[in-house]
Amino acid sequence: MLNTLITQPFLNLLFVLYTAIPGHDFGLAVILLTVVIRFALYPLAKKQLHSQKAMTAIQPEVNKLKEKYKDPQVFQAKVMELYKEKEVNPYGSCLPLIIQMPFILGLFYVFIKFKDPNFLPLNSDTGIMSQIYPWVKDLGFVKSFLANNTAVDTRFLGLVDLSKPNVYLAVFAGALQFVQSKMLTPKKKEKDAQSNMMSGMTYIFPFLTVFIALSLPAALPIYWSVTTLFAIGQQYLVMHHDVEALEESSERKRSKKS
Repeated sequence: MLNTLITQPFLNLLFVLYTAIPGHDFGLAVILLTVVIRFALYPLAKKQLHSQKAMTAIQPEVNKLKEKYKDPQVFQAKVMELYKEKEVNPYGSCLPLIIQMPFILGLFYVFIKFKDPNFLPLNSDTGIMSQIYPWVKDLGFVKSFLANNTAVDTRFLGLVDLSKPNVYLAVFAGALQFVQSKMLTPKKKEKDAQSNMMSGMTYIFPFLTVFIALSLPAALPIYWSVTTLFAIGQQYLVMHHDVEALEESSERKRSKKS
């Protein structure tokens, strides 16, 4: 089902972009595909960032409640009251992430396919052409491409083969992941348990990104790098503009109630 609903459509979109780009650069097609997906998922990403920002903002108040109420049941009740008062959904950042997971898995399987040399020939019924929709094959520029090429060239700018692991792209993806994680880390002098955990994740996630990317086709760290760059821009806009507007709106609502 994942292949039919997500992986195959993404593969066809990638193929259309690849055949339509002058020079048929696979890396540029991956970048364009990533941008298209990020724009499509922007509302979900925005909602997730709103929730993360709001949860971080009220964490000091949660810590005070934890010190004041030692009974776990009373503490949980007071925390839920705080969430209601501040109009914060504690699960608001989870649902958008869950919805995005099938897309991430679908793209993972798309790029993994290009690791197999037998998948690249265009004159085989068992390779990539077995996954391309008939109506895509009938597009004029696709027909022209198929008439003049025998296989998909997975190189980026004619230099980096994105069907194989690449250490430089893996490290670059990890570095961008570090920047993004750093942006989400609370800047507080007094560290609590959650702050310490988030600080640890700031270094663990980039390391895991590099470690995983080193064993996968370089198309994946290309995708992850562009996705992270996009996310950094979204985080800046949401956290410096959209959240401020949201907080002002919430403050006006509370003023009216009082």
